[in-house]
Amino acid sequence: MTNNEYVIFEVDSCKFALPSDAVDRVERAVMLTPVPDAPAPVLGVVNRGGEVIPVLGLRGRIGGEERDIILSDRLVFSTANGRPMALLADRIGDVVGIDSDVARDADEIWPGISLLKSFAGLGADVVLVQDMSELLDPDQERSLLAAIAAMSEEEDVAVDE
Repeated sequence: MTNNEYVIFEVDSCKFALPSDAVDRVERAVMLTPVPDAPAPVLGVVNRGGEVIPVLGLRGRIGGEERDIILSDRLVFSTANGRPMALLADRIGDVVGIDSDVARDADEIWPGISLLKSFAGLGADVVLVQDMSELLDPDQERSLLAAIAAMSEEEDVAVDE
């Protein structure tokens, strides 16, 4: 694969893309373990081979409301700021090449927008190229770490009792 290949996925009616080399894997969604006091984009966590991985939703970021997971949902595993994370997607599309001449920097079109690296035209669709490093701001990152640590401590206490 070349570095202009992207995994396309959909959330509601929006098409997103992640560079294919940034996608670790895609799996069928499973029930998430809720994380009390986690920041809003965090829907819960999954345990993948003993590693607790936060799952983030994008619906709230595009003006929608998060919903319960359904059988057709998928988890797109990637990395953000050195931490494994997953995004909840409604559907997974193809891996497509996006040439630089059909992509525009997000800041060029929508100054100050975060979460997105660029917009790209694919046929009649506009694809939002996701910036994984911008999914959580530093405060949300700290809140997530604290919430996961608190959840782990509660589990340790429950095991000891």
